[in-house]
Amino acid sequence: MPEATVTGLPAFASSFVGREPERAVLTDRLARARLVSLVGPGGAGKSRLAVEVVRERGDVVGFVELAAADRPDDVTLAALHACGVRDDPELTPAHRLVAALAEATGVLVVDGCEHRHDEVAVLVTTLLRGCPELRVLATSRRRLGVVGEEVQSLGPLDDGGSALFAERARAVRPDLPIDDESVRAICRLADGLPLAVELAAGHARVLALDDIREGMADRLRFAAADDPGLAPRHRSLGACIAWGVAAAGPSAARALAALSVIGGRFTRAAATGVAGDDAPAVATLVEHSLVTFDPADGRYRLLDSAREHAAELLGGAGVAVHARLGDWVGALAAELAPGLGRAEPDALARLDRDRAAVHAALRWAAASGSGLDRAADVVADLAFGWSLRGRCAEGRDLADAVRAALADPPPRLVWAQAFLTAYAGDLEVGVGLAVEAAERAAGAGDEQTRGRSLTLVGMVQMFVDPAGAEPLLAEAVTLAVGAGDDWGEVESRQMRAYSCLLRCADTEARCHADEGLPALERLGHPQLRAWDAAIRAEIAGRAARNDDAEAYGRAGLALALGVAEPVSAGASLLPVVRSLVARGRADDAAALVAEVRPFFTTHPGVGTAVVVELAATVAAVGRDPVAAAARRGSVPAGLPAVDGEFAVLAASCALLAGDPEIASRAAADATTAADAIGHRELACAALLVGAAADRARAAPGSAERESAAARAHTALAEAAVGDLEGLLPDALDLVAGVALDAARVVAAARLHAAADRRREVLGAVRSPLARALLADRDAVVATLPAGARREAEAAGARLDRDRAVAYAVRARGARGRPSSGWESLTPTERDVVDLVGTGRTNAAVGEALLISAGTVRTHLRSVFAKLGVTSRTELAALAARRDPG
Repeated sequence: MPEATVTGLPAFASSFVGREPERAVLTDRLARARLVSLVGPGGAGKSRLAVEVVRERGDVVGFVELAAADRPDDVTLAALHACGVRDDPELTPAHRLVAALAEATGVLVVDGCEHRHDEVAVLVTTLLRGCPELRVLATSRRRLGVVGEEVQSLGPLDDGGSALFAERARAVRPDLPIDDESVRAICRLADGLPLAVELAAGHARVLALDDIREGMADRLRFAAADDPGLAPRHRSLGACIAWGVAAAGPSAARALAALSVIGGRFTRAAATGVAGDDAPAVATLVEHSLVTFDPADGRYRLLDSAREHAAELLGGAGVAVHARLGDWVGALAAELAPGLGRAEPDALARLDRDRAAVHAALRWAAASGSGLDRAADVVADLAFGWSLRGRCAEGRDLADAVRAALADPPPRLVWAQAFLTAYAGDLEVGVGLAVEAAERAAGAGDEQTRGRSLTLVGMVQMFVDPAGAEPLLAEAVTLAVGAGDDWGEVESRQMRAYSCLLRCADTEARCHADEGLPALERLGHPQLRAWDAAIRAEIAGRAARNDDAEAYGRAGLALALGVAEPVSAGASLLPVVRSLVARGRADDAAALVAEVRPFFTTHPGVGTAVVVELAATVAAVGRDPVAAAARRGSVPAGLPAVDGEFAVLAASCALLAGDPEIASRAAADATTAADAIGHRELACAALLVGAAADRARAAPGSAERESAAARAHTALAEAAVGDLEGLLPDALDLVAGVALDAARVVAAARLHAAADRRREVLGAVRSPLARALLADRDAVVATLPAGARREAEAAGARLDRDRAVAYAVRARGARGRPSSGWESLTPTERDVVDLVGTGRTNAAVGEALLISAGTVRTHLRSVFAKLGVTSRTELAALAARRDPG
C-alpha cells in the first residue's frame, strides 16, 4: 500500500502564473457539475490548476494523488488516506470511503487518474452514487468515461509560457536579462507546456538565454531536471512523453510514429492512410492526449515535442510509412484534380485540410528520390488549388523541389512549375519555364499542356506588348478547343480580352469574353467567372458606365474572395474603386480598400500588391488630391498600364497642388508607359494632363502655350473618336481654357457648361484635373456679365455629346483646322473616308479602326457636314476625284 497522503491540498513553493481563462472556466464547471475531468497532455499543468481552483473554493474534501498507485486496490486506499478515514475491519475499503463521504459537500480531487484509469472510473462512479453532495475533480491524460462527466481540455499556455518562463528563470537568477524574442523562441520549443517551460527556465542558473534556446533544439533531453522531488516521469520532457506513449500501448506507439511524418494538422483520412493497420489506434492517441483533436476544425495535430519523440520511434519503418503517405496523397490529388479545375469549394476545402500531408509527401519524394513520377502528377493535379488559394509561392517551392529531383520532368510538371512561378510574381522565370513546357508538350503530343503553356507565355508578354501577344493567345485558343480543354479555352480567351483592353479595343475584348461563355458555363468556375466580370467592369468603366462597372466589379470581387484567389480579386477591385471615385464616393472606395487589404496581405499574387496600392491611391486622390500628391514613390511597378495610371494620378495631384513642372514630368512618364503598349485611354489622359500642365507653366501667347493648346484639341479629338467618355468632360474643360486664352470667353463658358452636362449625364463628379482648371471658370465669371454668362451656359448645357465636341472644334478658331473641306477632317475621319470608299459597312469600318459602328456613324455625319455631301456614294465619288490613285 502506498504511503498515506496528508488530508488537504498540497502546497507549492512557487507562484501560480497564467491560466486565468481556464481557471474561470473550471470554476464555472465545478459550480454546476458533480464530476469534472481536467484532461491534457503530460506537463500541461493540470494538477496545479486543479489545486488553485479548489483552494479558492475552500471546500476541499481531500486530494488523492495516484502517482505511486501500482495495484488496483491502491486507488481506494489512497483515497481513504487522503480523506483521513480510519480502518474498519467490518467494511470494505470502498464502503468505508462512501460511508465517510456520504454527507460531504465539498470537492474531492483525484490527481493523475491515467495511472489506474479503470479503477478510478469505478471508484468515482461508486462515490457519485453514494455521496449525493460530493463533487469530484479528476486530472488525467484521458477522460474517465463516466456518465455525467464534464471534460475540460487543457493545452499549452495561451501566451506560449513567456510570463511563466520569466518568473521561474528570475527565481533562480534574479539578475537575468530578459529578451522577449529569445524567451518566445524557448517557449515555442517547449510547446508552451508549463512543465517544459519550467524545466527550461531552471537552466537559467548557469546558462544565458541564447544557450538555453540553443539547448532546446534537443528539447526532449535538455528540458530536464535531476530533482528527486519530482516524479520520474516529470524529470524531463522526453520522459513525460515516453510515459504516455507506453501507457497507450504498442499499436498506439506505432500509429504515433507514423503520424510524425505529417508536419501539421491532418484529417482522419490522412491519419488512416499513413497509419495503415494501426489506424484504429489514432483514437487511443487522442484519448491519451498524445494527439489533439479539434472538434471545431475536425482535424488532428501533434505537439512538436510529441512529434519529435514519435519520429525517434519510427526507425526502419519510415520508408514504408512515407510510401503509404505518398500513395494516399497521390490518390487524393487525382481525386481532387477535376474539382480544382472547376474551382469547386469542396475540392479546395479538402486540399486546405490536408495541406500538411501533401507537403510531407512531396518533400519526402524530392529528398529521397522515391515516388517522383507520382509526385510530379500530384504537383500538376494540385497547381490550380495552390493558385486559387493565393499560395503560388508555396506550390512553386514544392514544384521546384520535385523538378530538381527529376532528370527528365514531364510537360505537365513543367507547366505547373511555370504557372505557379509566374502567378507568384516571378514573371521572367515563369515565362522561361512556360516556353520549355510548351516545347516539351509539343514533343509529347500533349496539346492541352502546350495550349496552357502558350497562354501563360502570352499573358506575360501581354503586360508589355499586348499586340505581340495576340498570335500566341490565338494559337492557345485553337489548341484548347482542339483538346476539349474548357479551362484552357476560357483562360486563353480571357487573356485575349485583356490584351485588347490594354489597347482600348473594347469591342474586341467583349467579343473574346463572350466567346468563352459557353465553356465557362460548362465549367461553372467561380474564379474564371470573376475574371469575366472584371473584364466587363473595365469595359463599362472606360465607357463611363460607372454603375455597371461597380456592379460587375463587385460581382467579380465576391467570386474571387469566395475562393480566396487574389489576382482576379485585384482585377475586380480596381474598376469598383474607380467607379466609386468617379461618382464622388471616394470615402466608400477608401473603406472598401481598407476592408479587403488584409486579404491581399495574407494571399499574395502576381501584381496584387501594386494593384491594391493603385486602388488605394485612386481612392486617396478622390478624397484629397493635394494630400495624396506625394503618396507614391518613384519605384515603378514594372507594368506599363499600372505605372502609367500612377503617373497620371501624380500629374493631376501636382497640378492641383500648384506644381506644373512636376505635373509635366509625370505626364511625360505616363505617355511613355502608354506608348509602350498602345494604351489609347492612358495616352489620352496623359495628353490631357500634360497639356494642362504645360499651359499652366507657359506664358500667354508663347509658343509653348500654343503647343499646349494644340495638344488639348488633339486630346479632345482622341477622347471623342476613341469613345473615352470619362475623359470627354475634362477635355471640354481644358479646351474651354484654351478658348479663354484666345479671349473667346463666351465659347469658354459654353464649353464649361457642356462639360458639366456630360458629367451630369454620366453621373460623375469633377476629376482632380477638372478641379485644377476651376481657375478658368473663375476667369469666365469675372469677365462675362451675369446675363451673358447664364445665356452662354444654357446654350452649352443644351449641347449633346457630338455637338459639344463639334462646337469645341469650331471654337478653336484660326488656330484649328478649317471648318470645311478636306483639311478640316481629322486623321480618324480621313481613315473612315478611305474605308467607306472600299465599300465597307459601318461595322466593318469600326472593326478595322477598333471603334464602334456608332462612332463610325458619328464620324460620317461630321464628314458629310464638312464636305457638303449627303450620301456615302457622293463621298466615295468625291474621294475618288481627289485621289484617283
